Amino acid sequence: MVQTDELETQSFASENLSNEQLKELEENSIAMGIERSKKNIRIKEFLKDPYETFYRYPSYVAFVSVPVALIFCFIGFKLVWGSVLIDDVIIFTVLIMITPPAIMHYKKRKVISKIEEYMPNFLRDISEMSQAGLTLPKAISTVARGEYGELSKEVHLMDSSMSWGVSFEDTLINFSKRINTPLISRSVALITQANRAGGRVSSVLEAAARDASEIKMLQRERNGNMIIYLVIVYMAFFVFIFVILTLTSTFVPTMAQAGQAAADSGAGSQFLGAFDPAKFTRTLFHAAVIQGFVSGLVAGQLGEGEVFAGLKHSVILTLTAWAAFTLLG
Repeated sequence: MVQTDELETQSFASENLSNEQLKELEENSIAMGIERSKKNIRIKEFLKDPYETFYRYPSYVAFVSVPVALIFCFIGFKLVWGSVLIDDVIIFTVLIMITPPAIMHYKKRKVISKIEEYMPNFLRDISEMSQAGLTLPKAISTVARGEYGELSKEVHLMDSSMSWGVSFEDTLINFSKRINTPLISRSVALITQANRAGGRVSSVLEAAARDASEIKMLQRERNGNMIIYLVIVYMAFFVFIFVILTLTSTFVPTMAQAGQAAADSGAGSQFLGAFDPAKFTRTLFHAAVIQGFVSGLVAGQLGEGEVFAGLKHSVILTLTAWAAFTLLG
């Protein structure tokens, strides 16, 4: 009886909804289903090949590195609580968190950079095949036999995709989503729009090749110009470390001796007598580590235009600060 009432209510509600509203509800339901299926696909992809998933989504590595870092932190706090070694535990906890994502991000950027280097040649070859009278799927099948470095794998995937009946446009869009860089997205959007318009796609492919080549040239010029700022960040940090170590080795012992002499004589004990060299050195150590971490993020933003890219610099500079005080301090 209750189910009958619910069906009648749904039927009544459906009758009161316009066709546009029903269509919108149906589209929303389909979109939600697609999103759920994408999540399931990503989980299956991760279980099948975790490294490939981490390579495509470097930030996902944090789901592994953060729990491991927290476990390390918990054990470290248990063992060294109340001693100065707690600083080392905190430092390495942070390093364990950020090092794996930084490594995967660096590897992905390196491969993507190589893919983008070969992109103009790939587009130019497809254009020449198209001008020779081949269809676009056949052109890609032909150029797939060539050598395009890191791009060869993606070309084979595109060829396999079209051999299974996927359209040229959908194949390019899927390729763009896999790589997901401004240069690739720009080239794919240009080609797909021309393909929909029905013009001479070979001319558009040639234009896209020139556009990609010019963008890569501008990127190389930018990287060459910005490398000086990266060097400045590193030099400023090493100068900072040198000054800090000089203060630690000369100024701190001198102040400690002066404080002890003042305390023994009873003069100026309120100022120099309260000087604690260990606490002062530890403060300088904290300043050096924080400086190294933040300088790394700044180096990534200046050198590569991305803060996330600065994590590798943060790891290097933070370890340098820690080693300088541990081994030389």
